Amino acid sequence: MRPDFEKQAQEFEREHRYLELLVETGEILGESLDYHETLENVSQATIQGIADICQVYLGPLDQLHLAASAHRDTEKTRALQEAGWHLRNGERLNAHVARHVMRSGDPILVPFVDDEFLKNYSTSAEHERFMREMKYRSMMVVPLRSKTQGILGALTMVRIGSGPAYDRNDLRFACDLGRRCGTAIAKSLLYAQTLHIATQFQRAALPSTLPDAGELRFDAFYEPSTEEMLVGGDWYDAFELPDGRIAVSVGDVVGHGLGAAVMMSRLRHSLRASLFSDPDPTRALTVTDRLMRLEPVEDFATALVAIIDPAHQTISCASAGHPGPLIWTPGGDVSDAFTDRASPLGLRLNSEARSPAQTVTLRPLSFVAFFTDGLLEWSRDVSAATEALFAALRRADVRDAPHPAKTIRDVVIGEHAHRDDVAILTVNVAN
Repeated sequence: MRPDFEKQAQEFEREHRYLELLVETGEILGESLDYHETLENVSQATIQGIADICQVYLGPLDQLHLAASAHRDTEKTRALQEAGWHLRNGERLNAHVARHVMRSGDPILVPFVDDEFLKNYSTSAEHERFMREMKYRSMMVVPLRSKTQGILGALTMVRIGSGPAYDRNDLRFACDLGRRCGTAIAKSLLYAQTLHIATQFQRAALPSTLPDAGELRFDAFYEPSTEEMLVGGDWYDAFELPDGRIAVSVGDVVGHGLGAAVMMSRLRHSLRASLFSDPDPTRALTVTDRLMRLEPVEDFATALVAIIDPAHQTISCASAGHPGPLIWTPGGDVSDAFTDRASPLGLRLNSEARSPAQTVTLRPLSFVAFFTDGLLEWSRDVSAATEALFAALRRADVRDAPHPAKTIRDVVIGEHAHRDDVAILTVNVAN
């Protein structure tokens, strides 16, 4: 084969491989919206395609830090991950090549990493020694650029040892890779911010304190979904009424995200206001249902409202499609005493507005557990999860735990992931 044809064939093969790598990179970067997973995917995509070493630096410039790194030799990845010190403790921090790229917005190609480069771009003697020990041979540094958020950081790619030197064709591919990675990071940042806002809003919408009633000990636990973008609309609430009784509500808005969290807050406060005005569980659900129908949306929610009377040791409940509460009675067993659950809020019938609340007596040392369906629906076998919940409530070490609500969650769910929020409210009845 003539030399010029051979060279063209090699260039064509490289271009073809780079196109394949871009497709593979797009698939890798699209696997997750989680911020930390995205950074890990960026570094892994880079070492699989074009580099022996990858380092992801993120800004802003005055807070530049090493966010992710990977080495083709996995045993050396840890040393790379610990190398963030050269951005904090060096005598020449502004010399770092990632800072040059972020300031200018232009990529840097270093075909051969020589002594002059190491001296000019190291932040300290230790940093220079580190790059020598890692056997830096050739380097490219490109900006991580997003159309919406500008330059987010810099992506460093290094070949080590006797590997081939980078050239302009490699740099062109690296710049395209940097744009794709920048877009993925920007999306994950937006997701993280949205998720943080929704989670913080939901936590802020839950009660900051629980009633302090001598005869009753309240405990609560809330945990958002472990799945991406699934912050939901679960809530619990408990507060003392003017006459000394305790009002409780627990529920779950259909759907996920900030909209569900906002609707959850509205419903919880609507139920609280209704119960202060008229402490009747059925009427409170009816009023809230009618208010919910005024919204120009087709949302619905399950809800449970209870009135606990410490003086008479009773609990009265009305449900809008919500399960529970479960009650453990000394000398007896766990019972699901309130089975009349009617229709969810947003879907209630007129006849359900007249159904009276059910009332049962709470014996001394009884234990009551309110919960949302995330406690059970993490499992494909909801019946088995329900049996696990009943078994947990039969255990004295669970009921008497310092934090029984969280203990129930740990016993029933354990280390399993759950695709819905979990809200639990418990009541220990005194002797």
